[in-house]
Parts: sequence; structure tokens; C-alpha cells
Amino acid sequence: MDFNIKNHIKNREMWKGVFWYLALAILITVSVCYGVLTFKVYFYGKKIDEINSSIATYSTPEQKANEKEVFDYKKKIEDYTVLISSHKISSNVLNFIEQSTLENVWFSSFSMAGATTEIRLSGEAESMEVLSQQFKVFENSKKYVKHINVLNSYVGSAGRINFILNITLDSNIFTYT
Repeated sequence: MDFNIKNHIKNREMWKGVFWYLALAILITVSVCYGVLTFKVYFYGKKIDEINSSIATYSTPEQKANEKEVFDYKKKIEDYTVLISSHKISSNVLNFIEQSTLENVWFSSFSMAGATTEIRLSGEAESMEVLSQQFKVFENSKKYVKHINVLNSYVGSAGRINFILNITLDSNIFTYT
């Protein structure tokens, strides 16, 4: 039994030594890799500085000014491109309403939320039959109209039908054609 304990202690000491040497080897390897990479970064940094200085000798101050002006114009063009591509053309909505309105229907109010594609139309129709025909015209315009509903309709004092329509439009109506 005494013999086993001595062997166990001896094996334990041996493994401590192995782990210590392994850790030392890993530390040396990492240090060498760090040194090599640091040298490469320094070396390539020097090369980049040399290239930049050679480029600077070939260009004149006038060329640099022209280059800066070109880049300024390029940035302005990119900014305008972003603005134009996100711009909604609301006149198409007015054209659509004008072309889709029946003779005996008059719109008195129009509101459109900028963030959404919903419009609200208030107006008068000569009769309930004309209002239902107008509703059907909008409903059949599937290219531009996603959903339509009548929020309110009643017979006014002149015998005409007063109404409020809510129309959800397709976003392609806002694109430039």
C-alpha cells in the first residue's frame, strides 16, 4: 500500500511537469506569433506610407482640389438619389380619383396620411344607386385600391346622399410613371 502512494505522488508530480512545459510551449508559440504579426503590420504600414508619398508626388494641388470637388459632387448625387427614390408622388392619387369619379358624385373633402396609403373622401352622390356605382368603380380598380369601405352615409337636406369613404391604396400608385 505504501508503494502505491509513492507511485501516485510520483505520477502526479510528473503530470504537473508535463502541464507546466505544455503551458510554457503555448506561451512561447503565442509570443512568437504576436512578434511576427507585429513585424508584418509595421512592415506593411511602412509600405502604405511609401505608396501614399509616391502618389502625393505625382498629383498637383490643383488635381487634389479637382478630386475633392468630384467627390463632393458624387456625394451630392448619392444624397439626391436617396431622396428621389423614397419620394412619393401624390399627384397620381389625384389623377386616379379624377378619372374614377362618376358624373353625379361630388367630393368635398380629401385627406391623406403621409405615412400610410389611406385616403378619406367626403362628398355627395345624387342617389344611393350612384354611390354604390362609385363604390364599385373604386372597388374594381384593383391595380391601385387594396381595400375600400364606407364609414358613413346618410340622406342630406337636399335629398342627396352624403358619404365618407376610406380607401387603402396600393403603394405602386405613388411611384413615378
